[in-house]
Amino acid sequence: MTTSKQPTQSLTTFLRGVPVFGGLEGRSLEHLIDLLEEKVFAPGETIFFEGELGRTMYVLREGEVEVARKATNGHSTPIVRLGPGETFGEMTLVELQPRSATVTVTQRARTYSLNNMDLYHLYRDDNYAYVIILQNICRMLSRRLRKADSRIVEFLATPGAKRRSAAASKSKSGSAARARRR
Repeated sequence: MTTSKQPTQSLTTFLRGVPVFGGLEGRSLEHLIDLLEEKVFAPGETIFFEGELGRTMYVLREGEVEVARKATNGHSTPIVRLGPGETFGEMTLVELQPRSATVTVTQRARTYSLNNMDLYHLYRDDNYAYVIILQNICRMLSRRLRKADSRIVEFLATPGAKRRSAAASKSKSGSAARARRR
């Protein structure tokens, strides 16, 4: 991984098209640019691992990354591939939980990172930018939740899915009951 600063003109144009920063203009956008750190990752490099603590969100300028989660059997399952203009890691800016997925570079990636202290500086120095960014993150998370809900409904509507779901619930509730008896 390498780090550097980017010329402001082209970065401004790029960031205006990134949904998380939608609505930022003028001084607010300039302030954000001052906080961002450019990082370049090689193919095969892991940006972060599921379960580790994180306080940084990334915006993908170039390249591609794969987001994957571990299944209950321990195998890694790819969820999505992200490209330029997409963000990842933003959940750690709004909740104090470990990373929910592993992100690995599939094509050389250039990113801009924003960490929790950067977000705090926006809160302190540019409340408008802070509110806009958090609002946009909430909108994005809401869209993802709706999409996940739709996928769950589709899965449960497939033959055999209800039996698998009921068996999994029964297994979990049985484990909880056994744990309470101990």
